[in-house]
Amino acid sequence: MDNKTLPLYPPESDLARAILGPGKATNWKAMAVVLERHGLPRVDPLMGGRYWPAVRAWLDQRNGLGGSMPVPSKPDGQETWKS
Repeated sequence: MDNKTLPLYPPESDLARAILGPGKATNWKAMAVVLERHGLPRVDPLMGGRYWPAVRAWLDQRNGLGGSMPVPSKPDGQETWKS
């Protein structure tokens, strides 16, 4: 599966292969723990995976390709609308 056909919330194994390639994917679990400390989006508990577009945006920004808008590392909670 290439990174253009990944679902929005891919399994960690597919995400690891898309990011690191098949030969290094076994290192992903340990790497993700470290990268989460630096802002890698966390696994969404409801969806059961990391939101792939946010992960891609975070990686792009980390490597100098993104804009200045930060990518949230986890959902920020339920919205409350007051008039």
